[in-house]
Amino acid sequence: MQLTKLTSAATPRSSHTDANDASHRGVSGGGGTVDLPLDLTEKILYGISPLASARLATVCKSWAAIVSDRLKRLAPHLFVYLPADHRLDRRGVVVSVPLDSSSARGHPAPAAIPCRVRLKDTTHLRCVGAMPASGRLAFANYSWCKNSVLLVNPITGARRSVDVGRLRGNPAVPSGGAADSFVPIAIDELVIWRRRRVAGGEEWLKSTVQDGACRTDAIMSVASCHNGRFFYMLDRNGHVFVVDAGAPPPLLRVDKLPAASLFRRFAPPHPSHVTGHGYLLGSDDEVLFVRRVLAYKDDGPSLCKHRADELLSVVGFEVYRLDDAEGRSWTEVEELAGGDRALFVSPASSFAVRASETEGCRSNCIYFVDKRRCYSCHKDDGITWGVYSMEDREISFKHTITEPGPCTSATWFLPRVA
Repeated sequence: MQLTKLTSAATPRSSHTDANDASHRGVSGGGGTVDLPLDLTEKILYGISPLASARLATVCKSWAAIVSDRLKRLAPHLFVYLPADHRLDRRGVVVSVPLDSSSARGHPAPAAIPCRVRLKDTTHLRCVGAMPASGRLAFANYSWCKNSVLLVNPITGARRSVDVGRLRGNPAVPSGGAADSFVPIAIDELVIWRRRRVAGGEEWLKSTVQDGACRTDAIMSVASCHNGRFFYMLDRNGHVFVVDAGAPPPLLRVDKLPAASLFRRFAPPHPSHVTGHGYLLGSDDEVLFVRRVLAYKDDGPSLCKHRADELLSVVGFEVYRLDDAEGRSWTEVEELAGGDRALFVSPASSFAVRASETEGCRSNCIYFVDKRRCYSCHKDDGITWGVYSMEDREISFKHTITEPGPCTSATWFLPRVA
């Protein structure tokens, strides 16, 4: 699988070429340090993505201050999970995309940033989600690694394995929310694992949910909101269940919401897709259902000569909000939370950000990733990322990240360097 249109913030090659291994000790001339004007310093650093500029913090105090400020408000990035290449010791690449890009011409290309996800740690595993608080990615594969979930920060390399008992399906990582958590799928009981900070580190706590109508083998999508207190779960019948994680132990309560099935209006999702054609997403105190509108587009040669009708592509989105405290209805929305929100959606991770607090981000837009895959030849036509405007009701642009080849994936995540 080839990456395309990527500038050289650097691509991962080996453990000897980490971003953290690169050293820029100073700007000197005649044996002394040169202090550059602030406007020139900002011009240099703002021409580089925030994560790529992190290694330049050692140049001088003024550079460190600017870099530190940028790292406090990092924009979403993409983790592109590539097929294993045993010539390398890393797996995949982190991509910084220009969020304000409107056309392929005249705008900076996506930048590849060194990734610290080790190949040997992720053999046979899939990226199943992104953790909002720690910036770590979750990897699992119930067929190969039956008892644990691996968490890796692709920027710092920090990793943690959580022993969850026997898995019979890959865990679901809640979309939205402010805390790290995941829900194992297809096990005998419904449980929620949540991360808690403790002195000197962290611990993962398991909370058991009382028996109810929500079957774990039917969960398709999970969202968290109200600062991680409530978990909303969408099942294969289109019904939504809510768990109050703030309830007193020993058992959390699950309730089925009275809202009509989402899939009575929309066709049921393809059974081979865990998240189907839509996602639950928590945005502050709102619960959203973000539906991808797919269509067959004959805009190039097919990957093989059969089953080309399965090569569906994203042509738009619809967003619905769960209304009233009792959750009795879904209402279509045309503007995202006062016009200062943007949504980032991908099959393994979705979340909302405040556009005014995210560098280059467009408000009232949906940032997405897309690829067309043929299930006969097991190839895709390459990953693209793009922006859908809620106001204009159309896709503003699409840009290519990978070339056609073996199937791969891309996941939005919020980087953390602490």
